[in-house]
Amino acid sequence: MFRMYRAVFLSIIFLATRAPAQEAEDRTKSAADDPAERQKQSSTVDGIDISIRLNPVIVTARRWTEFAQDLPQSVTVMDETILRDAGITNVREASYLIPNLLVIEFSSRRLSFPTFRGISTGVGDPSVTTYVDGVPQLKISSTNISMLDVVRLEFLRGPQGTLYGRNSIGGLIKLETARPTNTPTLRGSTTFGNYDLQEHTLSYSGPIVEDKWFISVSGMYSERDGYTTNTVTGNRVDDRRSTFGRVKILFTPDDRNEIEYTIYNERSRDGGFALGFLTTLQTQPHTISEDFEGKADRDILSNSLTWNHHGENVDFVSISSYVDWDIDEESDVDFTPIDGIRRFTKESQEYFYQEFRISSASDKPVEFNDNMSLKWLVGGSLFSSDGNESATNINRPDGVPAFFFAPGDEGTITDSGDFEDLGLAAFGQVTLTMNENLDLTAGLRFDYEDKEADITNAKDTVGETKTTLTSFSESYDEVVPSFSAALHLTDDAMVYARAAKGFKAGGFNVAAPAGETIYGTETNWTYEAGIKTTWFEERLILNAAVFYIDWDDLQLSLIDFTTFKGFIDNAGQATSTGVEVELTARVADGLDVFAGFGYTDAEFDSFVDQFGTDVAGNNLAFVPDTTFNVGAQVNGDLGNRTSWFARGEYVNVGTYQLDAANTKSQQFELANFRAGVEWNNVRVEGWIRNAFDEDYVLVAFPVGSSMFIGENGVPRTYGVTVSIQF
Repeated sequence: MFRMYRAVFLSIIFLATRAPAQEAEDRTKSAADDPAERQKQSSTVDGIDISIRLNPVIVTARRWTEFAQDLPQSVTVMDETILRDAGITNVREASYLIPNLLVIEFSSRRLSFPTFRGISTGVGDPSVTTYVDGVPQLKISSTNISMLDVVRLEFLRGPQGTLYGRNSIGGLIKLETARPTNTPTLRGSTTFGNYDLQEHTLSYSGPIVEDKWFISVSGMYSERDGYTTNTVTGNRVDDRRSTFGRVKILFTPDDRNEIEYTIYNERSRDGGFALGFLTTLQTQPHTISEDFEGKADRDILSNSLTWNHHGENVDFVSISSYVDWDIDEESDVDFTPIDGIRRFTKESQEYFYQEFRISSASDKPVEFNDNMSLKWLVGGSLFSSDGNESATNINRPDGVPAFFFAPGDEGTITDSGDFEDLGLAAFGQVTLTMNENLDLTAGLRFDYEDKEADITNAKDTVGETKTTLTSFSESYDEVVPSFSAALHLTDDAMVYARAAKGFKAGGFNVAAPAGETIYGTETNWTYEAGIKTTWFEERLILNAAVFYIDWDDLQLSLIDFTTFKGFIDNAGQATSTGVEVELTARVADGLDVFAGFGYTDAEFDSFVDQFGTDVAGNNLAFVPDTTFNVGAQVNGDLGNRTSWFARGEYVNVGTYQLDAANTKSQQFELANFRAGVEWNNVRVEGWIRNAFDEDYVLVAFPVGSSMFIGENGVPRTYGVTVSIQF
């Protein structure tokens, strides 16, 4: 495998020396090119109508703006138009259109776990970091937020640690929201659907002082009934209700400076977990039987201040942010009508994050001669975090079978921890362009992280009353390099190879079996090679990539069956290999088709699970062997400023295992449809998701050697959305 990637790198450099000089002079790769200028060319080339070409896709993955087809790594981008036409309201819905991505989401929206290419996020720090307007979310609890006014989603596969730092060992998800505009704009929408769904949004953007100060204000209220019925009470348990608001203020004192302040707040009040025994969920979907119905409350407040200075030769960026969130949950964790175990969970975190970057000007790389130029970037970041976790099990004695807890453990058991985390980093990256068709990129990052924890384990039961307080302190540091080479064979074809290291610091478990309180660092190397092509005068894009991942001490989320509490353990070694293919085509004016395919083979090389079973050679949990999506959208003009559209998608998520022992597996397929009419500024849409009401269990986990607890996936939902813009 290593020889293959070495051969790819050498082949790229060799071919570059043979590239025709005239072809190199004709290439234009800068994302500063105006796409509108392209449309001024002749409307046909060799008989092909190029006036209906696909729009260029822009990314900011390397911290500067460029075309996605020029990025030497696997990436999928969804812009505002795709998000609107597909009716995507959260990252999970978007994930079904992304090869080799599965997002496991519980009924509590703060538990949303993305898995890229076999690399999963568990109950600890994320393995796939989410950035919101340049601000990293340090924990998963604050990642699954409203998609209100999101104008671009970028899904970057493979380690992104060189530029984005900690906990992006598997990839990165970037959300970018709309900026205030100089033109007053008012938008609103309302949605009604089954399960008593209603969602209402309102947004305004416009100038405060023309050409200097701008503001945008947006808000949303949403609610729905639960999908799951509790047979004990007859209630629906997993309902949702939330309010969300965001304010952005943009100040542009001159042509070279932009200062933007953003604040958003979410208040969600969700019902309890819809957890039940897997055998029941498979035979009686969306049905549980529990004596106690809980809740899942979450509050998020995020502030950020971003300063962009566009210099003549150097650009400067500063990002300052403060994020504060807290969780309050109650749940039945014996999962039965018996009054056995009730859990009360509280978590909170507040952190400050600061990043500085300087780079070569976005439109002015360093020119060495006519055939060589350089883009460069250096920066540093720091964060300081204070967090708290507390989980209380109340063991109630009435009629409880012995397997729930040991005799004498009736009472209260609380595990809690106070955590302090300080992180520092310095990073840099350079891209050398030769002959205008070969890009060589190298990056390096040094990360240092210091973690402290005060963990309290308190037991007040019939058999024992005691409290223990233990303090821990660990520091972690890592050098994270990355390398890539990209060769533009023609204006419409690029081959590339990339190698990058991923790093995820260790930490502490609040509750874990004896000797498992501290878990260690996880690292990996990902090797990727791919090709990106454009056909038929930019009417078809076809991209493909292959990858190989070799990682050590991966951090697995496990269950302590004596307490039914989750903990993290290092799981030896693992490897993952696979392929990704994506296609987008404009078949005719008003007809687009798209498809994506992913294959992943992720296996343990060495690991003994919590039952003492050697699972080497088994597949990692929650890693589909294949992911596949295909769809089409058609648009038409009815005249009199009226248009229509219709869209359909088919999604197939192949078999994935639910535990390391590979004793249970799952697979499912979904179909989504959406159609609408737009007249002037009014748009009316009808939609249906999971149209054929596929019954499936999205997530399940073992609570014994042969017993699984899980939740059903989202059933068929449908509704109508009306939106208007002035």
